[in-house]
Amino acid sequence: MSQASVLVIEDDAVFQSIVKNYLTQLDYDVRCTDSGHEGVRLCRQLTPDIILCDLKLPDISGLQVIEQLLSSHADLPIIVVSASESMTDIREAVGLGAWDYLVKPIESLTVLNEAIQHCLNRYQLEETYLHDRYELDDHIQVLYQDDALVRRLTHELLPTGPMELNGYRFQFDLTTDEPSVWLDFRPLLQGKVLVLLASPQNATEQRLIPLLVFKTLLDPLLRQHLSGHDESIIEPAKLLTHLNDELCHSRIRTAFDVLVGVVDTRSGEWRWGQAGDRIRSEPQSRPDLALGIWQHASYHQSTIIGPHKITGRLANIADVMIQRDLPQTDVPPYPDKADSY
Repeated sequence: MSQASVLVIEDDAVFQSIVKNYLTQLDYDVRCTDSGHEGVRLCRQLTPDIILCDLKLPDISGLQVIEQLLSSHADLPIIVVSASESMTDIREAVGLGAWDYLVKPIESLTVLNEAIQHCLNRYQLEETYLHDRYELDDHIQVLYQDDALVRRLTHELLPTGPMELNGYRFQFDLTTDEPSVWLDFRPLLQGKVLVLLASPQNATEQRLIPLLVFKTLLDPLLRQHLSGHDESIIEPAKLLTHLNDELCHSRIRTAFDVLVGVVDTRSGEWRWGQAGDRIRSEPQSRPDLALGIWQHASYHQSTIIGPHKITGRLANIADVMIQRDLPQTDVPPYPDKADSY
């Protein structure tokens, strides 16, 4: 049995053939068309698990295809694969409901498979969440009754330990044995580090799956940044806007408090933004609306040069601490290349 069915809407015959052969070898069930109208028809007939769609098609635009497909299949995972690097096109596609955006030429087809797997994992997590919330089926109850599994998944939402880079030390402290939080220190290019602290606001005890879904929303942006195609991940206001848009399109009806920032360990700049008011940060900034509440919410960011200490505190759950008091290192622990991730 194939692992998933994929519909490819692509008018470049060579690229279409390459993608079909590659995905078929990975045991996907692949159907292809070079027409937007035919793609819409095939989607309604075949109900594929995921769609790959170009933006420039001979009959109608890929944006029109996305709009028509999502009008009848609101939860359909769609990945745009296009030669256009225009941020306007990317924002419009994501705004319509596309789940990911890959820029041609794709350096490695493994990136395409990773994008498909991310979307499928997100879809499955959302499905599980809906079962958890509305049906409380036996499967999800078994998941939460498996303490070892819950501990493992919770551990995947936390750094493995402190991190040091260019005189900075990144560390965290948990104030509870069962934190409902996603905390990450993620090395980026050119000596920058992404810092993220996020927690769901839902009142239920079962917060793990919403956090896992939220985590999958960041993966495509990290991949695009590390391949040199998108810098929005180092702009907290843009990143919060993107994540909010994704959450508002998602079936995970959960609001999130989020502190996200980027430390430039070479220049000493700290650039950050905050959504929701449950996190206390120092230096302080005015928090914007929590993510996932209103699609049209706006987000701002603050910048400061040279703070020796940065903190973020989620009361009774977790503390994040970043200090600049270590000797400067001349060589970072990772290369400034996209293939380092």
